Amino acid sequence: MTWAIVAIVAAILVANLLKLLPRGRMLHIQRLREEARKLGYRVERQPEGEPGALLEHCVGYRQSLERCPMQHEFSCERDGQEWRWLLGNPDAASVQPVLDALPEIVKRIDRQSFSVLVYWIEPESIDTLHDLDKALAPLRQTQDV
Repeated sequence: MTWAIVAIVAAILVANLLKLLPRGRMLHIQRLREEARKLGYRVERQPEGEPGALLEHCVGYRQSLERCPMQHEFSCERDGQEWRWLLGNPDAASVQPVLDALPEIVKRIDRQSFSVLVYWIEPESIDTLHDLDKALAPLRQTQDV
């Protein structure tokens, strides 16, 4: 009889523990963010903005880079299929290949003096994170961007 009571209590405890473990989308986000950390990104939650804003539901992924001169800093927002320049020189030929290579779910990119910050809706596939990392590779390789 005592064993039956112990088994029932253990089953209840295990069931409650399983409810606490991440599942589905949360587990995927956890794995995605862990992979991002391995690639050198810091995940930054964005403050709640106004509903319908361009960056609504976006998460920032920041990567530290070598310092770039102030004239090479830029900021762009995706407006449909086109990029809208918020800061920097739209004629900078070295930036356009980076913008063209970014995954479609990237909504904004900010190249600041010591980092690049990408705002995006976290993807369903970890492969998209690797695509993002490949697209940003030219920014890591040179200070002339």
